[in-house]
Amino acid sequence: MKIITGGMNHESNTLNPIITGEEDFVVFSGKELLGQGLEPYYSSTGIIETLQAEGCEIVPTILARAVPNGVVSRTFYQRIKGEFMRRIAEAIKQGPIDGICLALHGSMKVEGLGCAEGDLTRSIRELLPDVPFTAALDMHATITPELLGAVDGFAGYKTAPHVDSRETGSQAARMLLKSLKTGKKLRTGYCRIPMLIAGEKSESEAEPMASLIAACRQAENTPGLEAASFLLGFPWADDEYNGVSVLVTTLDDPALGEKTARTLAREFWSRRQDFRFRAEHYDSLQALKTAYTAVLESGESPVFVSDSGDNPTAGAAGDATELFEKILDTADIADRLPTPLLYSGFYDAPAAKICLTAGEGAETDLTLGGNWDTLNGKKIPLRVRVLKTVRNFGPYKADVALLSFRNLRIVITSKHIGFGDEELLPALGVEAQRYCLVVVKLGYLEPCFRAIAARAILATSRGCSNEVLETIPYKKIRRPLYPLDKDMSWNF
Repeated sequence: MKIITGGMNHESNTLNPIITGEEDFVVFSGKELLGQGLEPYYSSTGIIETLQAEGCEIVPTILARAVPNGVVSRTFYQRIKGEFMRRIAEAIKQGPIDGICLALHGSMKVEGLGCAEGDLTRSIRELLPDVPFTAALDMHATITPELLGAVDGFAGYKTAPHVDSRETGSQAARMLLKSLKTGKKLRTGYCRIPMLIAGEKSESEAEPMASLIAACRQAENTPGLEAASFLLGFPWADDEYNGVSVLVTTLDDPALGEKTARTLAREFWSRRQDFRFRAEHYDSLQALKTAYTAVLESGESPVFVSDSGDNPTAGAAGDATELFEKILDTADIADRLPTPLLYSGFYDAPAAKICLTAGEGAETDLTLGGNWDTLNGKKIPLRVRVLKTVRNFGPYKADVALLSFRNLRIVITSKHIGFGDEELLPALGVEAQRYCLVVVKLGYLEPCFRAIAARAILATSRGCSNEVLETIPYKKIRRPLYPLDKDMSWNF
Protein backbone atom coordinates (compact mmCIF):
# COMPACT_ATOMS: atom_id res chain seq x y z
CA MET A 1 0.00 0.00 0.00
CA LYS A 2 1.29 3.41 -0.99
CA ILE A 3 0.45 6.08 1.61
CA ILE A 4 1.11 9.83 1.56
CA THR A 5 2.06 11.43 4.86
CA GLY A 6 3.33 14.74 6.21
CA GLY A 7 1.83 17.59 8.15
CA MET A 8 1.66 21.11 9.49
CA ASN A 9 1.50 21.93 13.18
CA HIS A 10 0.96 25.43 14.50
CA GLU A 11 -1.46 26.95 16.99
CA SER A 12 -2.15 30.50 15.79
CA ASN A 13 -3.11 33.17 18.31
CA THR A 14 -4.93 35.93 16.43
CA LEU A 15 -4.56 38.29 19.42
CA ASN A 16 -0.77 38.23 19.02
CA PRO A 17 0.59 40.82 16.54
CA ILE A 18 3.60 38.68 15.54
CA ILE A 19 3.46 37.17 12.03
CA THR A 20 4.96 33.68 12.31
CA GLY A 21 7.46 33.22 9.49
CA GLU A 22 10.04 30.88 8.08
CA GLU A 23 12.55 31.59 10.86
CA ASP A 24 10.04 30.35 13.44
CA PHE A 25 9.44 26.96 11.83
CA VAL A 26 11.32 23.69 11.77
CA VAL A 27 10.74 22.04 8.40
CA PHE A 28 11.49 18.44 7.41
CA SER A 29 11.23 17.61 3.71
CA GLY A 30 10.94 14.27 1.93
CA LYS A 31 13.00 11.48 3.50
CA GLU A 32 13.96 13.74 6.41
CA LEU A 33 10.54 12.82 7.86
CA LEU A 34 11.70 9.20 8.12
CA GLY A 35 14.89 10.06 9.99
CA GLN A 36 15.53 13.27 11.89
CA GLY A 37 11.81 14.12 11.75
CA LEU A 38 10.91 11.12 13.92
CA GLU A 39 10.46 12.83 17.28
CA PRO A 40 8.51 10.90 19.94
CA TYR A 41 6.19 13.83 20.69
CA TYR A 42 5.09 14.24 17.04
CA SER A 43 1.86 12.63 15.84
CA SER A 44 3.64 12.13 12.49
CA THR A 45 6.02 9.75 14.26
CA GLY A 46 3.14 7.51 15.30
CA ILE A 47 1.77 7.61 11.76
CA ILE A 48 5.08 6.65 10.16
CA GLU A 49 5.91 3.90 12.67
CA THR A 50 2.48 2.30 12.23
CA LEU A 51 2.64 2.38 8.45
CA GLN A 52 6.19 1.02 8.45
CA ALA A 53 5.14 -1.87 10.70
CA GLU A 54 2.54 -2.83 8.08
CA GLY A 55 5.10 -2.75 5.28
CA CYS A 56 3.52 0.24 3.54
CA GLU A 57 5.33 2.29 0.95
CA ILE A 58 5.43 5.73 2.56
CA VAL A 59 5.47 8.88 0.46
CA PRO A 60 6.91 11.55 2.79
CA THR A 61 6.03 15.08 1.74
CA ILE A 62 6.78 17.85 4.22
CA LEU A 63 6.39 18.46 7.94
CA ALA A 64 6.40 22.05 9.22
CA ARG A 65 6.19 22.79 12.95
CA ALA A 66 6.48 25.92 15.10
CA VAL A 67 5.81 26.98 18.66
CA PRO A 68 2.34 28.59 18.95
CA ASN A 69 2.53 32.25 17.95
CA GLY A 70 0.68 34.81 15.86
CA VAL A 71 -0.90 33.97 12.50
CA VAL A 72 1.37 32.42 9.88
CA SER A 73 2.93 34.36 7.01
CA ARG A 74 0.93 33.77 3.85
CA THR A 75 4.12 33.80 1.76
CA PHE A 76 5.68 31.08 3.91
CA TYR A 77 2.51 28.99 3.96
CA GLN A 78 2.09 29.14 0.19
CA ARG A 79 5.70 28.00 -0.27
CA ILE A 80 5.25 25.07 2.10
CA LYS A 81 1.91 24.14 0.56
CA GLY A 82 3.47 24.34 -2.88
CA GLU A 83 6.15 21.81 -1.94
CA PHE A 84 3.50 19.62 -0.32
CA MET A 85 1.43 19.56 -3.50
CA ARG A 86 4.46 19.12 -5.77
CA ARG A 87 5.59 16.01 -3.91
CA ILE A 88 2.09 14.54 -4.04
CA ALA A 89 1.82 15.24 -7.78
CA GLU A 90 5.18 13.53 -8.36
CA ALA A 91 4.04 10.49 -6.39
CA ILE A 92 0.84 10.25 -8.43
CA LYS A 93 2.87 10.16 -11.66
CA GLN A 94 4.81 7.17 -10.33
CA GLY A 95 1.74 5.06 -9.63
CA PRO A 96 -1.60 4.82 -7.80
CA ILE A 97 -1.92 6.25 -4.29
CA ASP A 98 -3.83 4.07 -1.82
CA GLY A 99 -4.27 6.45 1.11
CA ILE A 100 -3.38 9.70 2.87
CA CYS A 101 -2.62 10.15 6.58
CA LEU A 102 -1.54 13.58 7.83
CA ALA A 103 -0.37 15.05 11.13
CA LEU A 104 -2.20 18.37 11.54
CA HIS A 105 -2.96 20.77 14.34
CA GLY A 106 -6.35 22.12 13.35
CA SER A 107 -5.92 25.72 14.54
CA MET A 108 -3.24 27.00 12.17
CA LYS A 109 -4.31 30.33 10.72
CA VAL A 110 -2.71 32.10 7.74
CA GLU A 111 -2.77 35.87 7.25
CA GLY A 112 -5.50 36.82 4.80
CA LEU A 113 -6.51 33.20 4.27
CA GLY A 114 -7.81 31.66 7.47
CA CYS A 115 -7.70 27.94 8.23
CA ALA A 116 -4.54 26.39 6.79
CA GLU A 117 -5.69 22.81 7.36
CA GLY A 118 -8.93 23.33 5.46
CA ASP A 119 -7.13 24.97 2.56
CA LEU A 120 -4.43 22.27 2.39
CA THR A 121 -6.72 19.25 2.69
CA ARG A 122 -9.18 20.65 0.14
CA SER A 123 -6.35 21.02 -2.39
CA ILE A 124 -5.12 17.49 -1.70
CA ARG A 125 -8.64 16.15 -2.09
CA GLU A 126 -8.90 17.83 -5.48
CA LEU A 127 -5.84 15.86 -6.61
CA LEU A 128 -7.01 12.59 -5.03
CA PRO A 129 -10.83 12.72 -4.89
CA ASP A 130 -11.47 9.06 -4.03
CA VAL A 131 -8.52 8.04 -1.83
CA PRO A 132 -9.16 7.27 1.88
CA PHE A 133 -7.88 10.19 3.97
CA THR A 134 -7.29 10.39 7.74
CA ALA A 135 -5.69 12.99 10.01
CA ALA A 136 -4.39 13.26 13.56
CA LEU A 137 -5.43 16.51 15.24
CA ASP A 138 -4.44 18.46 18.33
CA MET A 139 -7.05 18.57 21.11
CA HIS A 140 -7.34 22.32 20.47
CA ALA A 141 -8.27 22.00 16.81
CA THR A 142 -10.97 24.21 15.31
CA ILE A 143 -13.18 22.21 12.95
CA THR A 144 -14.23 23.96 9.73
CA PRO A 145 -16.54 22.82 6.92
CA GLU A 146 -13.55 22.63 4.53
CA LEU A 147 -11.67 20.26 6.82
CA LEU A 148 -14.73 18.08 7.40
CA GLY A 149 -15.44 17.94 3.69
CA ALA A 150 -11.93 16.86 2.72
CA VAL A 151 -10.93 14.28 5.35
CA ASP A 152 -12.71 10.97 5.99
CA GLY A 153 -11.51 10.12 9.50
CA PHE A 154 -10.04 11.99 12.46
CA ALA A 155 -8.25 11.09 15.69
CA GLY A 156 -7.66 13.82 18.30
CA TYR A 157 -5.33 14.01 21.29
CA LYS A 158 -6.93 12.87 24.52
CA THR A 159 -4.43 14.41 26.94
CA ALA A 160 -3.65 17.94 28.07
CA PRO A 161 -0.76 18.54 28.54
CA HIS A 162 -0.41 16.65 25.26
CA VAL A 163 1.55 13.47 25.92
CA ASP A 164 -0.30 11.16 23.53
CA SER A 165 0.55 12.73 20.18
CA ARG A 166 2.48 9.67 19.01
CA GLU A 167 -0.41 7.39 19.98
CA THR A 168 -2.91 9.65 18.22
CA GLY A 169 -0.91 9.48 15.02
CA SER A 170 -0.88 5.71 15.29
CA GLN A 171 -4.65 5.67 15.75
CA ALA A 172 -5.14 7.78 12.62
CA ALA A 173 -2.91 5.40 10.64
CA ARG A 174 -4.68 2.29 11.96
CA MET A 175 -8.05 3.71 10.89
CA LEU A 176 -6.74 4.26 7.40
CA LEU A 177 -5.29 0.76 7.19
CA LYS A 178 -8.53 -0.80 8.40
CA SER A 179 -10.47 1.09 5.76
CA LEU A 180 -8.07 -0.08 3.05
CA LYS A 181 -8.10 -3.70 4.22
CA THR A 182 -11.87 -3.96 4.59
CA GLY A 183 -12.84 -1.79 1.66
CA LYS A 184 -15.21 0.11 3.94
CA LYS A 185 -15.31 3.90 3.76
CA LEU A 186 -14.59 5.93 6.87
CA ARG A 187 -17.44 8.22 7.93
CA THR A 188 -17.25 10.99 10.52
CA GLY A 189 -20.11 12.25 12.65
CA TYR A 190 -19.83 15.84 13.85
CA CYS A 191 -21.47 18.03 16.46
CA ARG A 192 -20.43 21.57 17.41
CA ILE A 193 -20.96 22.67 21.00
CA PRO A 194 -21.28 26.47 21.38
CA MET A 195 -18.68 26.96 24.09
CA LEU A 196 -15.02 27.71 24.62
CA ILE A 197 -12.77 26.64 27.46
CA ALA A 198 -9.63 28.31 28.73
CA GLY A 199 -6.75 25.87 28.30
CA GLU A 200 -5.96 25.71 31.99
CA LYS A 201 -9.52 24.59 32.79
CA SER A 202 -9.29 21.50 30.61
CA GLU A 203 -6.46 19.37 31.96
CA SER A 204 -7.26 15.79 31.08
CA GLU A 205 -6.36 14.37 34.48
CA ALA A 206 -8.84 16.68 36.23
CA GLU A 207 -12.62 16.68 36.19
CA PRO A 208 -14.68 17.08 34.16
CA MET A 209 -12.26 16.26 31.32
CA ALA A 210 -11.15 12.99 32.94
CA SER A 211 -14.70 11.63 32.81
CA LEU A 212 -15.42 13.07 29.37
CA ILE A 213 -12.29 11.54 27.88
CA ALA A 214 -13.21 8.24 29.55
CA ALA A 215 -16.57 8.46 27.73
CA CYS A 216 -14.70 8.82 24.42
CA ARG A 217 -12.57 5.80 25.18
CA GLN A 218 -15.65 3.82 26.14
CA ALA A 219 -17.32 4.79 22.87
CA GLU A 220 -14.27 3.52 20.99
CA ASN A 221 -15.01 0.03 22.33
CA THR A 222 -18.12 -0.05 20.13
CA PRO A 223 -17.64 -2.37 17.12
CA GLY A 224 -17.14 -0.31 13.98
CA LEU A 225 -16.41 2.90 15.88
CA GLU A 226 -12.78 3.81 15.25
CA ALA A 227 -12.26 7.14 17.03
CA ALA A 228 -14.20 9.52 19.27
CA SER A 229 -12.63 12.89 19.99
CA PHE A 230 -13.40 16.15 21.78
CA LEU A 231 -11.72 19.02 19.93
CA LEU A 232 -11.86 22.06 22.18
CA GLY A 233 -11.09 24.82 19.70
CA PHE A 234 -8.46 27.44 20.45
CA PRO A 235 -9.80 30.21 22.68
CA TRP A 236 -7.22 32.81 21.62
CA ALA A 237 -8.24 32.70 17.98
CA ASP A 238 -11.10 34.99 16.96
CA ASP A 239 -12.66 32.72 14.33
CA GLU A 240 -16.27 32.17 13.32
CA TYR A 241 -15.93 28.39 13.55
CA ASN A 242 -14.33 28.39 16.99
CA GLY A 243 -15.95 26.25 19.64
CA VAL A 244 -15.89 22.72 21.02
CA SER A 245 -16.44 19.96 18.45
CA VAL A 246 -17.16 16.26 18.74
CA LEU A 247 -15.87 14.03 15.94
CA VAL A 248 -16.73 10.34 15.77
CA THR A 249 -15.27 8.25 12.95
CA THR A 250 -16.80 4.90 12.01
CA LEU A 251 -16.32 2.24 9.39
CA ASP A 252 -19.15 3.06 7.00
CA ASP A 253 -21.78 3.64 9.70
CA PRO A 254 -22.75 7.32 9.51
CA ALA A 255 -25.80 6.83 11.74
CA LEU A 256 -23.63 5.44 14.55
CA GLY A 257 -21.19 8.31 14.15
CA GLU A 258 -23.87 11.01 14.29
CA LYS A 259 -25.70 9.39 17.20
CA THR A 260 -22.52 8.96 19.26
CA ALA A 261 -21.38 12.52 18.50
CA ARG A 262 -24.69 13.92 19.76
CA THR A 263 -24.59 11.73 22.88
CA LEU A 264 -21.06 12.87 23.74
CA ALA A 265 -21.98 16.48 22.99
CA ARG A 266 -24.92 16.34 25.42
CA GLU A 267 -22.67 14.93 28.12
CA PHE A 268 -20.05 17.64 27.52
CA TRP A 269 -22.64 20.44 27.60
CA SER A 270 -24.13 19.09 30.83
CA ARG A 271 -20.71 19.55 32.50
CA ARG A 272 -20.07 23.09 31.22
CA GLN A 273 -20.25 24.68 34.66
CA ASP A 274 -17.75 22.17 36.07
CA PHE A 275 -14.78 23.52 34.10
CA ARG A 276 -12.55 25.46 36.44
CA PHE A 277 -8.90 26.08 37.14
CA ARG A 278 -7.22 23.09 38.73
CA ALA A 279 -4.53 25.22 40.38
CA GLU A 280 -5.22 27.94 42.90
CA HIS A 281 -5.45 31.19 40.99
CA TYR A 282 -5.32 34.92 41.64
CA ASP A 283 -4.58 38.14 39.80
CA SER A 284 -0.89 38.89 39.32
CA LEU A 285 -0.28 40.85 42.52
CA GLN A 286 -2.19 38.46 44.76
CA ALA A 287 -0.47 35.48 43.14
CA LEU A 288 2.92 36.96 44.04
CA LYS A 289 1.88 37.86 47.56
CA THR A 290 0.59 34.32 48.10
CA ALA A 291 3.85 32.87 46.76
CA TYR A 292 5.97 35.15 48.96
CA THR A 293 4.01 34.09 52.02
CA ALA A 294 4.34 30.42 51.11
CA VAL A 295 8.12 30.74 50.89
CA LEU A 296 8.89 33.20 53.68
CA GLU A 297 6.37 32.08 56.28
CA SER A 298 5.63 28.44 55.46
CA GLY A 299 9.00 27.42 54.06
CA GLU A 300 7.51 25.90 50.91
CA SER A 301 9.97 25.43 48.04
CA PRO A 302 9.93 25.56 45.13
CA VAL A 303 6.73 27.51 44.61
CA PHE A 304 5.75 28.01 40.96
CA VAL A 305 3.73 30.94 39.66
CA SER A 306 2.41 30.71 36.09
CA ASP A 307 2.38 33.96 34.12
CA SER A 308 -0.56 32.47 32.21
CA GLY A 309 -1.62 35.55 30.27
CA ASP A 310 1.67 35.60 28.37
CA ASN A 311 2.22 31.92 27.66
CA PRO A 312 4.13 31.40 24.37
CA THR A 313 2.95 27.79 24.18
CA ALA A 314 -0.58 29.22 23.94
CA GLY A 315 0.56 31.60 21.22
CA ALA A 316 1.16 34.69 23.35
CA ALA A 317 3.95 37.06 22.42
CA GLY A 318 6.20 36.16 25.35
CA ASP A 319 7.13 39.78 26.08
CA ALA A 320 4.20 41.11 28.13
CA THR A 321 5.39 42.72 31.33
CA GLU A 322 2.32 43.03 33.56
CA LEU A 323 3.36 40.35 36.04
CA PHE A 324 7.05 41.26 35.82
CA GLU A 325 6.15 44.83 36.73
CA LYS A 326 4.47 43.49 39.87
CA ILE A 327 7.69 41.67 40.72
CA LEU A 328 9.65 44.90 40.40
CA ASP A 329 7.04 46.70 42.50
CA THR A 330 7.58 44.12 45.25
CA ALA A 331 11.35 43.79 44.80
CA ASP A 332 11.93 44.60 48.48
CA ILE A 333 10.11 41.38 49.36
CA ALA A 334 11.87 39.43 46.60
CA ASP A 335 15.20 40.62 48.05
CA ARG A 336 14.36 38.76 51.28
CA LEU A 337 13.84 35.40 49.60
CA PRO A 338 16.39 32.74 50.61
CA THR A 339 17.29 32.17 46.95
CA PRO A 340 16.84 34.44 43.94
CA LEU A 341 13.44 34.59 42.30
CA LEU A 342 13.74 32.83 38.94
CA TYR A 343 11.75 34.41 36.10
CA SER A 344 11.54 32.45 32.86
CA GLY A 345 11.36 34.46 30.87
CA PHE A 346 11.23 36.95 27.97
CA TYR A 347 11.26 36.58 24.21
CA ASP A 348 13.41 39.60 23.45
CA ALA A 349 15.78 39.33 20.51
CA PRO A 350 17.37 42.80 20.94
CA ALA A 351 18.11 42.12 24.63
CA ALA A 352 19.54 38.70 23.81
CA LYS A 353 21.86 40.24 21.22
CA ILE A 354 23.11 42.81 23.74
CA CYS A 355 23.83 40.06 26.28
CA LEU A 356 25.71 37.84 23.85
CA THR A 357 27.74 40.81 22.67
CA ALA A 358 28.56 41.85 26.24
CA GLY A 359 29.53 38.31 27.23
CA GLU A 360 29.32 36.33 30.44
CA GLY A 361 30.21 38.28 33.58
CA ALA A 362 29.58 41.68 32.00
CA GLU A 363 27.20 44.31 33.28
CA THR A 364 25.08 45.98 30.64
CA ASP A 365 22.07 48.23 30.16
CA LEU A 366 19.09 46.96 28.22
CA THR A 367 15.32 47.00 28.09
CA LEU A 368 13.13 43.96 28.60
CA GLY A 369 9.70 43.36 27.06
CA GLY A 370 7.19 45.39 25.13
CA ASN A 371 8.56 44.77 21.63
CA TRP A 372 5.42 43.04 20.37
CA ASP A 373 2.65 43.01 22.96
CA THR A 374 2.54 46.72 23.56
CA LEU A 375 -0.99 46.49 24.98
CA ASN A 376 0.12 44.36 27.95
CA GLY A 377 3.81 45.17 27.93
CA LYS A 378 6.26 48.03 27.93
CA LYS A 379 10.00 48.37 27.58
CA ILE A 380 11.51 48.17 31.07
CA PRO A 381 15.06 49.57 31.41
CA LEU A 382 17.38 47.54 33.63
CA ARG A 383 21.08 47.28 34.33
CA VAL A 384 21.85 43.58 34.55
CA ARG A 385 24.76 41.19 34.88
CA VAL A 386 25.05 38.48 32.25
CA LEU A 387 25.58 35.19 34.07
CA LYS A 388 25.37 32.67 31.25
CA THR A 389 24.81 32.62 27.49
CA VAL A 390 24.09 29.76 25.10
CA ARG A 391 23.99 30.00 21.32
CA ASN A 392 21.76 27.96 19.00
CA PHE A 393 19.71 26.27 21.69
CA GLY A 394 17.21 23.62 20.62
CA PRO A 395 15.57 22.93 17.26
CA TYR A 396 14.79 26.63 16.70
CA LYS A 397 18.45 27.65 17.20
CA ALA A 398 17.72 30.29 19.83
CA ASP A 399 20.32 32.35 21.63
CA VAL A 400 19.46 32.32 25.34
CA ALA A 401 20.85 34.09 28.37
CA LEU A 402 20.55 34.10 32.15
CA LEU A 403 20.63 37.56 33.75
CA SER A 404 20.98 38.84 37.31
CA PHE A 405 19.14 41.88 38.64
CA ARG A 406 18.96 42.39 42.42
CA ASN A 407 17.67 39.07 43.83
CA LEU A 408 16.17 38.04 40.49
CA ARG A 409 17.42 35.64 37.84
CA ILE A 410 15.88 36.29 34.41
CA VAL A 411 15.91 34.05 31.35
CA ILE A 412 15.72 35.65 27.91
CA THR A 413 15.66 34.13 24.44
CA SER A 414 16.19 35.46 20.93
CA LYS A 415 13.47 33.20 19.46
CA HIS A 416 9.80 32.68 20.26
CA ILE A 417 10.08 29.34 22.08
CA GLY A 418 8.26 27.70 24.97
CA PHE A 419 9.48 28.32 28.51
CA GLY A 420 8.13 24.91 29.52
CA ASP A 421 10.90 23.22 27.53
CA GLU A 422 12.50 20.85 30.03
CA GLU A 423 15.94 21.37 28.46
CA LEU A 424 15.95 25.20 28.51
CA LEU A 425 16.92 25.87 32.13
CA PRO A 426 19.49 23.03 32.33
CA ALA A 427 21.16 24.46 29.21
CA LEU A 428 21.76 27.62 31.27
CA GLY A 429 23.04 25.63 34.25
CA VAL A 430 19.84 26.26 36.18
CA GLU A 431 18.20 23.63 38.39
CA ALA A 432 14.69 24.93 39.04
CA GLN A 433 14.29 22.86 42.22
CA ARG A 434 17.07 24.91 43.83
CA TYR A 435 15.03 28.13 43.55
CA CYS A 436 12.41 28.87 46.18
CA LEU A 437 10.16 30.83 43.78
CA VAL A 438 9.92 30.24 40.04
CA VAL A 439 7.76 32.42 37.80
CA VAL A 440 7.30 30.89 34.35
CA LYS A 441 5.35 31.97 31.27
CA LEU A 442 3.06 28.94 31.20
CA GLY A 443 -0.48 27.96 32.02
CA TYR A 444 -0.71 24.56 33.66
CA LEU A 445 2.74 23.34 34.60
CA GLU A 446 4.50 21.00 32.23
CA PRO A 447 5.36 17.58 33.78
CA CYS A 448 9.01 18.55 34.36
CA PHE A 449 7.91 21.39 36.66
CA ARG A 450 4.88 19.70 38.17
CA ALA A 451 7.09 16.86 39.38
CA ILE A 452 9.17 19.22 41.57
CA ALA A 453 6.65 21.92 42.54
CA ALA A 454 5.81 22.13 46.23
CA ARG A 455 2.98 24.45 45.24
CA ALA A 456 1.58 25.71 41.93
CA ILE A 457 -0.18 29.07 41.65
CA LEU A 458 -1.75 30.37 38.45
CA ALA A 459 -1.64 34.13 37.92
CA THR A 460 -4.47 35.33 35.69
CA SER A 461 -2.11 37.88 34.23
CA ARG A 462 -2.76 40.04 31.20
CA GLY A 463 -1.48 39.11 27.76
CA CYS A 464 -2.42 37.46 24.49
CA SER A 465 -3.30 34.19 26.24
CA ASN A 466 -5.59 35.79 28.81
CA GLU A 467 -7.30 32.96 30.71
CA VAL A 468 -10.35 35.04 31.58
CA LEU A 469 -12.10 34.60 28.23
CA GLU A 470 -14.96 36.92 29.16
CA THR A 471 -12.54 39.88 28.96
CA ILE A 472 -11.39 39.16 25.37
CA PRO A 473 -12.99 41.48 22.75
CA TYR A 474 -13.98 38.82 20.22
CA LYS A 475 -15.37 40.20 16.95
CA LYS A 476 -15.74 37.21 14.58
CA ILE A 477 -16.73 34.40 16.91
CA ARG A 478 -20.33 33.17 16.62
CA ARG A 479 -22.60 34.10 19.50
CA PRO A 480 -24.20 33.05 21.74
CA LEU A 481 -21.22 31.17 23.13
CA TYR A 482 -20.66 29.89 26.65
CA PRO A 483 -19.14 31.26 28.92
CA LEU A 484 -19.33 34.64 27.17
CA ASP A 485 -23.11 34.26 27.32
CA LYS A 486 -23.59 32.44 30.61
CA ASP A 487 -27.39 32.25 30.52
CA MET A 488 -27.64 30.91 27.00
CA SER A 489 -29.54 27.73 26.13
CA TRP A 490 -28.63 25.26 23.43
CA ASN A 491 -30.94 22.97 21.50
CA PHE A 492 -29.28 19.90 20.04
